[in-house]
Amino acid sequence: MKHLLTKNLTATEAANIKNQCKTFHYNQNDIILQANEHREGVFLVLSGMAEVYLPFQKSQDEVLEIIKPNELIGLSNLHHFLITNFPQTQQPDPTTPIYPDQLPGQPVQHNQTLVQVRAIDDTEALFIPYTVLKERWSEPALRDYLLDQVSSRLHDVYHSLAEQINMSTTMGRTADPTILRVRDIMQPTTTTIQAKRTDSIQSVAEKLSQNNTKTAAIILNNNQIKGIVTMHDFVNRVITSGKSTQEQVHTIITENPITIPRTAYYYEALTTMLLNGIKHLPVTTENNQLAGLVTLTDLLQAKQPTAMLQNTETLKTVTKEELPQIKQQLYAMITTMLQQQVPILTTLEVMNTLYDQLIKRCIDLSIIEMPTAPPAKFCFYLMGSGARKEQFLLTDQDHFLVYEGEGDTHDYPDGHSDQIATRYFEELSQKIVTNLELAGYQKCKGDMMASNPIWRGTLQKWESRLHEWTLNATNDRLLLAQNFFSYRHIAGDDTLHQQFQQTILDSLDRAKIFLYRLSQLERENPIPTLEQPIRSMFRRNKKQLDLKKEVLFPYHHSLQILALMHGITYGTPIEKIDQLHEKKILSENFQKDLKASISTILNYYVRNRYNQHQNGEDLTSSLSLTTLSTREKEELMLSIRLIKELQNHMLSYY
Repeated sequence: MKHLLTKNLTATEAANIKNQCKTFHYNQNDIILQANEHREGVFLVLSGMAEVYLPFQKSQDEVLEIIKPNELIGLSNLHHFLITNFPQTQQPDPTTPIYPDQLPGQPVQHNQTLVQVRAIDDTEALFIPYTVLKERWSEPALRDYLLDQVSSRLHDVYHSLAEQINMSTTMGRTADPTILRVRDIMQPTTTTIQAKRTDSIQSVAEKLSQNNTKTAAIILNNNQIKGIVTMHDFVNRVITSGKSTQEQVHTIITENPITIPRTAYYYEALTTMLLNGIKHLPVTTENNQLAGLVTLTDLLQAKQPTAMLQNTETLKTVTKEELPQIKQQLYAMITTMLQQQVPILTTLEVMNTLYDQLIKRCIDLSIIEMPTAPPAKFCFYLMGSGARKEQFLLTDQDHFLVYEGEGDTHDYPDGHSDQIATRYFEELSQKIVTNLELAGYQKCKGDMMASNPIWRGTLQKWESRLHEWTLNATNDRLLLAQNFFSYRHIAGDDTLHQQFQQTILDSLDRAKIFLYRLSQLERENPIPTLEQPIRSMFRRNKKQLDLKKEVLFPYHHSLQILALMHGITYGTPIEKIDQLHEKKILSENFQKDLKASISTILNYYVRNRYNQHQNGEDLTSSLSLTTLSTREKEELMLSIRLIKELQNHMLSYY
C-alpha cells in the first residue's frame, strides 16, 4: 500500500504525503493500539506481525486476528470517515468524496473499541493519518485496496459469528456445563465448616455432625487455608488408629490442600479432582482467601458430564470379560469433551489419565492370571502417543518392559533366577498384549511391544541395547531410538524406574555422534515454511497439510533431541518444554508461545481425526486448508512458524 499513497503524484506532492506519515518500530509484546483509545489513522505493517486481541485481567487474552506484512491495523474505525448521510436534496458528485466532517453541523464521531493490538515479534509499521486517506481517496487503486481489506475482514467476522451461533444451537442451552463457574456450584463460606489448627479433633467432628454433613472442614490460620479434614480422615486417622479426640486437629489434616479459584470453570474442577484423586476442593477468592468448598457430589448434581468420574471408578474394578465394553464408554467421554470445547491439552490429560488406568488394570489382570507373583521387580513403559499423553483414540500397542536380573541385584536365592524371570516376563508380556487387545488396543504392526524380546529385558540387557544404538547409529536403530525416547513409566517399581533413568543418562554421556545423526534426520525433514501471503498460498498452492508427518513428528523429534542434549530424558513434550525453560534453554516467552502453538496444532489434529472416526472414514492426518477460515489459517500459520523456530534452534547446535 505504501506506493499507493503516492501513486500518480508529482515529486512535491509525494514528499508532502510522506511527511504526514511516520514509521514506528515495536518490540515483541509492545502495544501498538490501546483499547478505548482515540484513533486518528491506520497502521500499515511493513515487517513482523501483530495480533488483535481482547485483553482480560484475570484470564488468558482472546486473540481475534493475526496481522501480517502489507496488512492494515485499525480497520474497525474506518467507518468514522467512510460512512456518510447525504442530504436528500443533494446528489453527490461521484468524483468528489464527501466525509462526515464536510457536512455542516455534523460533528465527527470517534467510536471507542474494546480490542487492543500488540506486536508478536519485532515489527515496523507505517502510521497513515485519516487526513492522508481522505486526501488520496480519489485514487482508485488505494480505494480498492482499502475496500478489499475491509470486505475480507467482514467476511471472516460473519463466518466466525455463524460458527458460534451454529455451535450454540446444535448443543442447546444445557449441553455445555463447562460454561459454569465454580462459584455457581460451590458451597459458600456461610455453609462451609471452618476450624482452626488448634481446635480439638472432637470439636471439629461435632461441627460436621451438627451440620449433618459428610463433606469436610477447612482449616484456617489468619484467614489462610492451611489444611482440610474429611470424614474419611476421622475414620482412618482417628478411629482406626485409636487417636485421642482431644488432640489438635492439625495432627490429622491434609496440609496445604489443592485449591481452585472461584472463577475456574466446571471442567477445571472436574479434571482437578480426577487427576489428583480427591473429592473436596477448597475454593479461593482473587486474594487467596476462602470463598467456599466444592465437592464431587456438587459436581455430579450440577450437570453432565459425569461419565468421566463414573469411568474412573469402573476402570479400577473392570473384569476381563468387561474389557471390550470400556472402549465405547471412553469414546463417549472424549465426544462430550470435544463438543463442550474443553481446551485440548486438558482433554488429552483427562483421556490419557483414563487410558493409563485401563492399561494398569490390564497389567493387574495379567498378573492375576499368572501362576505366581513376579519373581523380580519390573517396570512397564509406554511409547508413542500414549507416552506423550496425546492419545485420544485407542491406537496400536506401543510399549516395553524392564525387569531386574541377577546382574542388577544380589537378592536372588539361586543361580537360575534370570531364567525364571525371563520365562515369567515373557509369558506376562503375552498376557498383557492379549488383555490390551481385548480392551481395544490393536497389536503393533511393527511389533514394538513387550512381547517381542527386542522390547523386553533386564536392566543390564537394556544398558547393552542402548549402548548398541548409540555406538552404531544406523537409520533403523535411529528410528527405534526415536520411538523409545518418548517413553513413560506406567506401572511397576519406582526404584527400578529411577535406576533405568540413570542407565539412560549414563548412555547419553557417550552419545554425541548418536545425537548428531538424529539431528541430521531432522535436517532432511524440515517443517514447511508458510511465510508467503496467507490468502494466495492457501488459494493457489498448498491445499493440504499432513499435520502428523510435516509438523507433529518434526516437533516431537526436535524437542526430543534438544532435551537429550541437555540431559532431559524423561517427561511428556509439555513437561520437556518446561524443563528446558527451567534450564534457561528456552526463554519464558518462547516457552509460553510454543505451548500455545502445539495446543493449536493438536486441536486441529484431534478434531480432524475424530471427525473422520465419527464419519466412518479412513483415519488420516491430512488437514484440508480450503475448509479453514482466514483467521484459522493465520492461527495455523503462526503456530507452525513457532514450531519451526524450535526445530531451527535444535539444528543450530549442529
